[in-house]
Amino acid sequence: MKLYTRIVVSLLCLFNLMILIQNTNSLEMDKLDFDMMYEKPQEHWYNLQLMNKKIGFVHSYFEKAIYNNQEMLRIKTDINMELSGLGKKFTIESNRIEYLDSQLRPRYFFSTSNESGEKHIQGKIIDDIAYISTTLNGKTTEVEVEIPNETISETAAVEYLLAKNKLKVGEKLDYHTFSFDLLKPVRSKLNVIGKEKLNFQSQVLDVFLIETQLDILGGINTRIWITEDGITYKNSTDMMGLAMVATKTSKTTAIGNTDEIDIMLQSRIVPTGKRATTGASSLVAELKLTNGNIIDLIVDNHRQSFELTDERGGVLSIQVTGIDEKDCLNLPIQDSAFSEFLTPSTYIESDNEQIKNSAELVINGEVNSWRAAKKLSKWVYKTITDKNLSGGYSTSLRTLETKSGDCTEHTVLLIALARSVGIPSRICTGLIYSGGGYYYHFWPEVYVGRWVQMDPSIGQEIADANHIQLGGSILESNTMIEFVEGSFRTMNRLEINIRE
Repeated sequence: MKLYTRIVVSLLCLFNLMILIQNTNSLEMDKLDFDMMYEKPQEHWYNLQLMNKKIGFVHSYFEKAIYNNQEMLRIKTDINMELSGLGKKFTIESNRIEYLDSQLRPRYFFSTSNESGEKHIQGKIIDDIAYISTTLNGKTTEVEVEIPNETISETAAVEYLLAKNKLKVGEKLDYHTFSFDLLKPVRSKLNVIGKEKLNFQSQVLDVFLIETQLDILGGINTRIWITEDGITYKNSTDMMGLAMVATKTSKTTAIGNTDEIDIMLQSRIVPTGKRATTGASSLVAELKLTNGNIIDLIVDNHRQSFELTDERGGVLSIQVTGIDEKDCLNLPIQDSAFSEFLTPSTYIESDNEQIKNSAELVINGEVNSWRAAKKLSKWVYKTITDKNLSGGYSTSLRTLETKSGDCTEHTVLLIALARSVGIPSRICTGLIYSGGGYYYHFWPEVYVGRWVQMDPSIGQEIADANHIQLGGSILESNTMIEFVEGSFRTMNRLEINIRE
């Protein structure tokens, strides 16, 4: 039940959203003058607030530096956030260093975070190809990503606007940026919409107001207030019907005490109508989205269907059916149509010897895929004894070693065990009913002749009808951000009325 936490972390990594790749009249960028941009290093501190409560800080430091015998711009960004959920407090930290060339394109970057104990990402962009390695628990996964030629860093827009004399009211731009959180280029738009007065401490500042939109998670919109000399004083990002606000301040204030905010309670959806029943095999509910198009958010599959009544509402029907073991396939399942759901990934180390040995011991020679899946699910539920909320995603191997974690850890561990013995499996994300409300949740789905959703987090062999799926059914990436889109676009916007 920590999707809210992961989304908050993702948006913090997108703190500097004002980025620019090109103007609308030319695809060519002139070489920028570092000496004009930086006569001396710049350092800035920002308070982070959510629902008018301080949750942490952002620290950024810009300076000229030498990398590979070339003069480059070095940017260091540190993010620290303190949150709580279900009575547990946790701290989320991330640090990133990047080197940008004379056209503000990222050439090298390195980041660390305390997710899963310690996560390292290192990348180089050479000849429009990003070579990226992600290391978790000592295991490194490498990928190559094509980058548009003019792509620049997500943290360098202010510098580019100033250097190109583009900080003008009415400027409208389409561009790409390299997202260090998604590890790929992202289409974006920028609009310098006007000038305003901004109160900052005891001063009244003349600022430009800029709006940006990133084409991820259904569109992330940000407003940025900057002065003519390019200093950002305020940044407000719409998220989950709320606003994440970063405000320039002093170091002493930034690293000072934070307020307590329970992210689980803030993301809970309290339904109207009839009371949901734990273990129910069917559910009929009216869903309404207060903002946006709901048809793009509800998964329609073998288990649930959605009938649209208008752009923002409709009727969801979920029907859970039993499994006849005689109809289930024997192990290993080798159908090429499901091969992608048998492969290891950064978070699901199904090729690890500890994972494979544990799975073999649990199934104890069982060849029926459904009976084997039930054994694995029951074992995961009993083995993870510390079921507290955690701040990031742990990998399947780390979960096996620590025997701790919430819904995401239960999910990745079961999927890894299942894949290791030849059961195709994948992640589901969405909502689950518990204690009078719906909470955002992860659970696994296995293929045993047909897809079956399970929930080892709460000990359900077959996930009951109170699991409303909003995402998943795709192969996980090195970031897993793709699974939060449906949840992000419904948080604090979705209303549920249970009919039956």
